[in-house]
Amino acid sequence: MPIVTQDTALRTAGQPTTTDPASRVRRIVGSAGENGGTGLRELELALARFDAPADLRVRGGLGSGRRTLAAALRTRRGWRPTIDDLDVLAAPARPAGAPPDVEIVCLRTAPCRHEEAWMRRPRAHPLLVVDTGVDRAEPPRWARGLPAVDARRAADGSLDVIVSFVDRALHGLTAVRTARLEAELERLTVHPEVGDLAEAALCALAGRGHA
Repeated sequence: MPIVTQDTALRTAGQPTTTDPASRVRRIVGSAGENGGTGLRELELALARFDAPADLRVRGGLGSGRRTLAAALRTRRGWRPTIDDLDVLAAPARPAGAPPDVEIVCLRTAPCRHEEAWMRRPRAHPLLVVDTGVDRAEPPRWARGLPAVDARRAADGSLDVIVSFVDRALHGLTAVRTARLEAELERLTVHPEVGDLAEAALCALAGRGHA
């Protein structure tokens, strides 16, 4: 059941090493605020989401090794992932929550039907599923093709695949956040108070500073 999508402290989104694609949007919204503009809350929230620290999640059920993996990533790279309970997240009929930026799911036993269905939901962010304790010599059918990791030692070579995955995901995070900001600005162009401002910000974002 292989599942994988697009892999110091976590870098801050919206602050790439070269250019900041949202810089002109900030200037437009900031100038509107200084000139007494009203109804800017939603625009400010959209920018705050763009600038928020990267949201890395390690998810798994009881005994899955999720806390051990999170601790190993913190020791090895200084990352501080949030730990989530897969049994709660994948509960039937539970509404989808806000998506993280990077997601790692730990499995020590075969996932139940609703957990597997939850893991196969379409995502716009990178997801990696790993096994954290099966027999590597004779892995069960459900674990074949999944990266096998042993997080009891942060230096263990099996963690290299996760570190590489997260590095790649963080490298591409600015593009993901920019697409989300563009979608939010597009939605706000019909807002009765800030529609014109959102449209100007959308044009500025599309121009990336060249218009």
